Amino acid sequence: MSIETLIYIVTGALVVLFPALYVWNAKKSSDKAAKTLETSTIAGLDQPVSLHPVIDPDQCIGSGSCTKACPEKGILQLINGKAALVNPSRCIGHGQCQAACPVDAITLVFGTEKRGVDIPHIKGNFETNVPGIFIAGELGGMGLIRNAVSQGRQAVEAVAQQVKNDKSGEALDLVIIGAGPAGISASLQAKKEGMRFVTVDQEDLGGTIFTYPRQKLVMVQPMELPLHGLVKLREVEKEPLLELLNTVVRDHELDIREGERVTEIKRDKTNYRVTTTK
Repeated sequence: MSIETLIYIVTGALVVLFPALYVWNAKKSSDKAAKTLETSTIAGLDQPVSLHPVIDPDQCIGSGSCTKACPEKGILQLINGKAALVNPSRCIGHGQCQAACPVDAITLVFGTEKRGVDIPHIKGNFETNVPGIFIAGELGGMGLIRNAVSQGRQAVEAVAQQVKNDKSGEALDLVIIGAGPAGISASLQAKKEGMRFVTVDQEDLGGTIFTYPRQKLVMVQPMELPLHGLVKLREVEKEPLLELLNTVVRDHELDIREGERVTEIKRDKTNYRVTTTK
C-alpha cells in the first residue's frame, strides 16, 4: 500500500469520524436536556416565576448561542436541535439569551399559558389607574433586579412630587409594601426625599429573593441604589445579594417592618387608610 493511499484512507476515516462524534455528542446532550425537562415537569417546576424566554421552534436554527449566553448553566439547552427552557423555575429573566440569538427566535414574556398573567396597567411614572397607588418591580411584569431597583426609585420620585406641598397632619406621605429590591430602593429614595414613610413586608427582607434556592444566581448586571450608589457586582448569587441589601438597610437606618402583612387598603376622601396585621 502506497503512502498516498494510506493518507487517503486516514483522511477519509477522519472525515467520517469527526461528524459522527459530533452527532453522537449532540444526541447525548439532547437526551440529557430532554430528561432534565421531564424531571422538572414531574416535580412541578416547569413554570417560570418571572420574565423568561419563549423560543419559536420554526425560527430557531439550533446555533446554541443562547445556551452559551445564559449565565446559569443547565437552564436553556438544545433538544433535537432546538433551544428549550429545560429548568424553567430557575430562570431569572436576565434576557441575555434573547440578545445572543442570531435569528431573533427568542421573545421575553411574563406569565405562561398555564399560570396566566395579571399585570396591572401603569403610567409612565409607575402610577396605576387607581390614583395614589404605584407599583414597581416584578408585579409590573419585569423581573430583572436592576430594573426593579430603578422602578422603585422612579416611582417614589413621582410620589414625592405629588406630596411635596402636603406636610400637615400626622398622616404618612407613603406606605411601601414589600421589601424586595424595588421596595428597598423605594425606601432609600423616600428617605433621600425626606418623606414620612414606612415599609412593611409580610415575610423577610429581600422579598422573592429570600425564597430562592441556595446559591441561585439572581443578578447579572450592575445596579444603582439611592443613597448607596453604584453596585458593581456581576453574576451575584442569592446570599451575597441578601447580605448587601441587609447592609444597606442597616447603614441607612431604614425602618423595614418584617412579618407585617397588609390586610386592607381603603380610600378615605383624599387619603388612604392602610391596615396591617400589627
